Amino acid sequence: MPTQPGYRYRRSAVTEARHGQDRVVAVRRRPRRKLIGTLVVILLLVPAALLAAKSLFSTMNGTAADPELAVESPVPTTPSLNPNDPFDGTPALNYTPAEQGIKLPDATKTGKWSSKDVGAVLEKTKTVLLSARTDPKVLGGDSSTYVDALAPNVRSQVKKEIVSGKDTLGYVTNLGAGYTLAKPIRAVGSLTVTTGSLEQLVVRADVVWIYPLAGPLPGGSKGAGVRLVVLHTVESYEWFPSKGFADEDQGARPGAGERAVFNADCPKYLQGALALPETPVKDPVEGNEAVFIATTPLTSFPTGC
Repeated sequence: MPTQPGYRYRRSAVTEARHGQDRVVAVRRRPRRKLIGTLVVILLLVPAALLAAKSLFSTMNGTAADPELAVESPVPTTPSLNPNDPFDGTPALNYTPAEQGIKLPDATKTGKWSSKDVGAVLEKTKTVLLSARTDPKVLGGDSSTYVDALAPNVRSQVKKEIVSGKDTLGYVTNLGAGYTLAKPIRAVGSLTVTTGSLEQLVVRADVVWIYPLAGPLPGGSKGAGVRLVVLHTVESYEWFPSKGFADEDQGARPGAGERAVFNADCPKYLQGALALPETPVKDPVEGNEAVFIATTPLTSFPTGC
């Protein structure tokens, strides 16, 4: 992949009775009616004991329950989805907001960069990522917050690419017209650090972003995840040391990357914006749970945009 802005991404098409012996004993005779009563009680208790033993045996052996007992046990039903939680029924239900979902590695000395400097660059890269993918202004089409965080000598070129729509989603996330967030964005992912040929730090970010969208949804769309657009990005940022490089080179410089999307409107996606599909979708997550996992290769995404 070329590393210069403008060609940052390629679009990828991118879940168990012993009988006693008779003997003569001296006993006190009791009235016969009481003996008969005792026999009646025994006769009544034996069936109940047998039924209990049968039930216990069936339970221990995993066999079918007695029909008389089964009637009392209702058949379990699938719980209905919470209409107020677009994440319900999906792997993202227990995910955290994006800021918490992106994990940073322990900062260690890398090349000529001290552990302290590496830690600072990791934090800055995370801030740039959150700005690009979650900032309300950026989502609405104003990329200035993101662009201002870049190295001065790449700002104009990156801004041009974003505005043109040619590779907007290669840098930032825009929402399609008529769409807003139904809930805060959730994410899961991590950052790794290496050095480049010029001793610059290269931070690679592999993140799955889950956007719960409020907006147009075709009639007939139902099931878990119908309002979620999943964007998996693998992107890099380069940071040059201050020594030996001009001030204009200081700051984040977008490097190579690629991406894949799930449950999105393809025409709008190709134009640089996220929106829900225009055709009805039923149970989009069923069988596609893997798209929510950061270790899933982009090439394993269902065929799409």
